[in-house]
Amino acid sequence: MIRRSLASAVLGLSLLCAAPAFAQAPAIAPTHLQAAREIMDITGVTSSIEGIYRQFEENTQQLLTTRPEAAKDAKAVIEELRPEAQKRSDEMIRNAAEIFAKKLTEADLKEAATFFKSPVGQRYLKLRSDAMNEVFDLMQPWSVQTSNYLFDRFSQEMRKRGHQL
Repeated sequence: MIRRSLASAVLGLSLLCAAPAFAQAPAIAPTHLQAAREIMDITGVTSSIEGIYRQFEENTQQLLTTRPEAAKDAKAVIEELRPEAQKRSDEMIRNAAEIFAKKLTEADLKEAATFFKSPVGQRYLKLRSDAMNEVFDLMQPWSVQTSNYLFDRFSQEMRKRGHQL
């Protein structure tokens, strides 16, 4: 019992002493963050984050179609919430930019931005959504079929080894 308490105290003390080292991660240069933000803007990440409020607004208004007497108050509340939502979006965008900046160098981000601004990059961005929808439609039945096939093969192999599933 004493050993466990002593070990816990030592672990706690070591974590406490190590905390300043973790807290002092090198700051990301503003230009690096700006390059990350530009990629987010170009590729639609920023608009996806900002779209959360628009989706909330649409869902709320749709929910209230059966309550017309609450529509006026609901609109007012939705507008009152807009600054709070914007603040939360800004925070998420900053956090996301930091993640992108940690994953890619500033030079890589600038090179990616150059690509996305190029004619082929613009075509890619324009067609990406449609292509991903088609891939998703193709993947749904494929994933079920593949999963079933693999489970059947797994069952066969397990039976060969004397296991019934």
